[in-house]
Amino acid sequence: MKRIKNIAFLLGFLYCSCGKYSIPETYQVTFKVNYPVLFDGGKSVNNVTVKITNVQTGREYTQTTNNAGTALFDVRGGNYNIMVSFSEDRDVNIDGFMFKKTVLFNGTVNSQSITASGNELAIPLQYSIVKEGFIIKELYTSGSKTPAGKSYGADKFYEIYNNSDKILYSDGLCFGAVYPTPTNKPTPYVDANGKLLDRIPVWSFVVIVPGSGKEHPIQPGKSFVVALSGLNHKADPNGNPNSIDLSRADWEMYVDKGMYADVPSVPNILMQRITAGTAMTLDVAGQVSILFRLPAGDLQTIFTDTNNYLKVVGSSFSCFMVPKSWVIDGVENARLSPEGVYKRLHDEIDVSYIQHRGSGEKVSITRKVSEVVNGRTIYKDTNNSAEDFLTNQDPTPGIIAKN
Repeated sequence: MKRIKNIAFLLGFLYCSCGKYSIPETYQVTFKVNYPVLFDGGKSVNNVTVKITNVQTGREYTQTTNNAGTALFDVRGGNYNIMVSFSEDRDVNIDGFMFKKTVLFNGTVNSQSITASGNELAIPLQYSIVKEGFIIKELYTSGSKTPAGKSYGADKFYEIYNNSDKILYSDGLCFGAVYPTPTNKPTPYVDANGKLLDRIPVWSFVVIVPGSGKEHPIQPGKSFVVALSGLNHKADPNGNPNSIDLSRADWEMYVDKGMYADVPSVPNILMQRITAGTAMTLDVAGQVSILFRLPAGDLQTIFTDTNNYLKVVGSSFSCFMVPKSWVIDGVENARLSPEGVYKRLHDEIDVSYIQHRGSGEKVSITRKVSEVVNGRTIYKDTNNSAEDFLTNQDPTPGIIAKN
C-alpha cells in the first residue's frame, strides 16, 4: 500500500510540475544593414546573411536581408550576438587614385538583449580593403662565384607567388628596390619627427608586368619568375657553371644598351627607369624590396608627374615615391653590418628583417611553408620577414615547396 501511495504522490508531483511550465515567449525583431556612408551614400544592403547567436544556449539563426536591407527573426527572449560579413569588388579611391579592390564589410553587435517585439536594430558596418594574395616567394640577389673565384651577378631573380585560393592577374604588378640600399644608416626619407614617410622611395628601375588587366592570370598555388637575365647560366658559354638555370623564367629585365643580352626565348618585362644607369639594382649584399600595384591610368602620366618624386637634400637624384597604401608585399633583406640595421619599411609591411651571407655566396631568402591544403602550398605571411623567410637557401626558381 505504501508503494502505491508513493507512486500516486510522484504522478501528482509531475502533473503539478507540468502544469506550471510555460513556453518561453518569442519576439519578432528586425535587423537593418546599411553600407558605410563612403559606399553608395550608406544605402541599404540586400541579399546578405545576418547571423544571430543566443549567448545562453549557443543556438544560431540566419536570415537574408530583403531589398530594404532588413532581416526579420522570430526568436525567444535573451541575449544575442549579431554578425554580418561579406565582400564585394569595388572601385576604391586611394590617395586620389582609383583602384579595383576587394572590400570586406563586417558588422557585429554583442550581447544584444531581445525582450520585446517590434524593434528594428541597426548593424553598423565597418570596412577594410583586402590585400591581394601575391607575395614575394623568393629573392636571390647575392650572385655566385665562377670556378676561378670571380663574382658573377647576371643570375639574379625574384619570384612572385599567388598565395590565395583564387586566380589573380599579374598585369601591372610592380617590383621596386627601396633607396637607400645600405641599411647600416638611417634613411633620409623621414618626416620632421624622424619617422618614416608614408611614401616609400624607389630608385633604379620599377619593374612592371605588362598587360591590359587580365592577360596574365596566375593560378592559385602558382608563381612567376622574373630574371635579371633569362639564360641557362650553368650551361651558357658566357655564363657560370656554378650558377643556376633561368631559361624557364617567365620574364627577364632586359634594358636597351644594358649589361646583358636580350634572350629571345624569355619575354621582356617593362622597365621604367627612375634614376641614371642601365643596371637594375639587385644588390649582392641584400636589399629592401616592395611589390606594389599602380593605380589605373596612363603609366607615362604617373611616371612623368613630378608630384610622384622626391629629392632629398644631399642626394644627386629623385626617387619615385610609392604610397604605402599601394604596397602589396615587402621584405627587408638587410645587409650584414656591425653597425646594425635601420628599417626602411613600415611595420604593417614588414615588422623585422632577414639577412643572408652576402656577395657571391649563391644564396637566396625564400618563404617558409605554412601548410599544404589539397596539394596547394600556402606560404607563411605574417608581415614579419624574420619569421616568414628562410635564409641562405639554394636558389630554387619556379619550384614550389611542399614542406
